[in-house]
Amino acid sequence: MHSIEQIFYLKHVVEQTSKEIFSLFGKNDKNHSDHLAVEKMRYELSILPFGVRVILGEGEKDEAPMLYEGEILGKGEISLDIVVDPLECTTNFSKGLPNSMSVIAYSKKDCLVKVPGTYMEQWVAGPKFKGSFEPYSSLSENIEKLSDSLKKTNSQLLVVVQDRPRHESLIFSLRKLGVRIALIDSGSITAALDICLENGHYDAMIGTYGAPEGLIVAILASCTNSEMKGILRPHKEIYKEKWLDLGYTEGEVLDKRQLVKDEFCGMVASVISTNIIIKGITYKNGILQGNSLVVSNFGKEIHTWEKKY
Repeated sequence: MHSIEQIFYLKHVVEQTSKEIFSLFGKNDKNHSDHLAVEKMRYELSILPFGVRVILGEGEKDEAPMLYEGEILGKGEISLDIVVDPLECTTNFSKGLPNSMSVIAYSKKDCLVKVPGTYMEQWVAGPKFKGSFEPYSSLSENIEKLSDSLKKTNSQLLVVVQDRPRHESLIFSLRKLGVRIALIDSGSITAALDICLENGHYDAMIGTYGAPEGLIVAILASCTNSEMKGILRPHKEIYKEKWLDLGYTEGEVLDKRQLVKDEFCGMVASVISTNIIIKGITYKNGILQGNSLVVSNFGKEIHTWEKKY
């Protein structure tokens, strides 16, 4: 039985994970923070009253602590497949900066593509974009589709791109088209949330980001009726081979609905450090207070939690 109750169990998992690691916020200890987040999330998932299977755990591409691919947790038969990021934006968390959170995205068993833990080219726009990105068409054609659909000029568009050397050509081309760019160092999930929930900051996100985040973004786009195209970009031969073994071709463009094959899907996130959508955890007068976001095919909700010390 797939239900709202299961979603709230997952929400509890990310909340407990964020509470566990908050004392390390700003202490410049990425490895310990990552490890603690992984182990707390693993424990909380292990006591769920239903079975879950980890399709992809953030950390593989960086050889960081992770819940491993295929790991089965919880009690009873597998009900959901999940993608996890126990501590999104680890570097920001360790430096006391914005955008860190604990995240789980989900769908029914066997309804998520088993994307290898490498990189993925991503094209994302919100539900008001009624066109379809075509990654192998020219950038100018795709930007023209976006501007026409959103009824904005190129100079009014704001596109998110991660500030990395691999994006130098993309950044140059976007600026040549007159498009404004929001250069982010990390936080692609937060940027995608802003786009898919139409929060008002960004119009689209383009570029190559982590494949785990890409699958989470595909789930987010699926449950918000947003646009998302993904192309796996393996950074090692082993990941290319894993992708080909799944029956896909090199450079194949996949739509969100090819990555997420059921309407029952969504994500839960407990925000640790404040982002452009939700306030992070605060500690005042002996009370730890935070906010969690639930985005699913049932809609969007924000929940506040408290813990006394």
